[in-house]
Amino acid sequence: MIELTKKSATSPANIAFIKYWGKKNSKLNIPYNNSISMNLDSCLTTTTVHFMDNLKEDEVVIDCKKVEGEARNRVVRILDIVRTWAKIKTKAKVSSINNFPSDAGVASSASAFSALALAASSSAGLKLSKKKLSILARLGSGSASRSVISGFSEWKKGSTTNDSYAVQIEKPSYWDLRDIVTIVSSEKKEKSSTEGHGAALTSPYFKERQKELISRTNNLKKAFLRKDIDTFGKLLEEETLDLHLIAMTSKPPIFYLNSTTFAVMQVLRELRVKGIKGYYTMDAGPNVHIICRQKDVDIINKTIKRVPGVKSTIINKARVGTRFSNNHLF
Repeated sequence: MIELTKKSATSPANIAFIKYWGKKNSKLNIPYNNSISMNLDSCLTTTTVHFMDNLKEDEVVIDCKKVEGEARNRVVRILDIVRTWAKIKTKAKVSSINNFPSDAGVASSASAFSALALAASSSAGLKLSKKKLSILARLGSGSASRSVISGFSEWKKGSTTNDSYAVQIEKPSYWDLRDIVTIVSSEKKEKSSTEGHGAALTSPYFKERQKELISRTNNLKKAFLRKDIDTFGKLLEEETLDLHLIAMTSKPPIFYLNSTTFAVMQVLRELRVKGIKGYYTMDAGPNVHIICRQKDVDIINKTIKRVPGVKSTIINKARVGTRFSNNHLF
């Protein structure tokens, strides 16, 4: 008989160097292309799950608020998959909390669903491999597949649910890259990433992006492995601008960036003229991720914090992936 116990997990958000944008299969979150990312050690979600015999329905609490509607449905979907795999019908109590802004383009769904995948599966008595855990997390949020893996990872697009998962490129200590998350807005996005994925294929540039992606992905990975910050940064920014071009030319158009986003981008270009190398990337939101080496963190961070409209910054290094936690939320 399976023992149902309370389990907690902590998982990082990640920043995609090569983006996931557009779904080949929206139900299974199977993408059109591989993506590459880095886990963030200061942007974390902690989730506690307990399958309990006395519950009549699943209870879901996020950031201390009981949630209903689509947010609850996405969580219950993962619980249902876990119940099927574990061959149980028991309902669960779920509590989750982030230490960074949600729904603002800092990959909160990635950290949330990777933490949920580990906490829920282990609470139901399952011991999943990294591959299987990455697949389960992907079913909640595509980018969550990458948060499961430590350090720097590549999500292999695959073609079925069983071959679409993330693998490690390098461990967290491989390169001293830092991500200065620059918060220019903590407001919920007008258009969610899910809506953006759905609209992506309506852009006339979507197919052109796909043609470029194989070579760009290979070149970015090569630059990463030889620690070539200039080539890496150039490709990073090209990829970011491509994603937002697709968003802005979708039907209807989606505008994630704001004036402060562009101001930060300009400051980074000015710093590079002085030999201070920071490169921008943005996911589906206005907040800027500045990728740089450890030696340039302080000067870039001080300069960026002086830009009007910048609310705060969060400095991250690469981190281990989803892990168990003793910090139970209930």
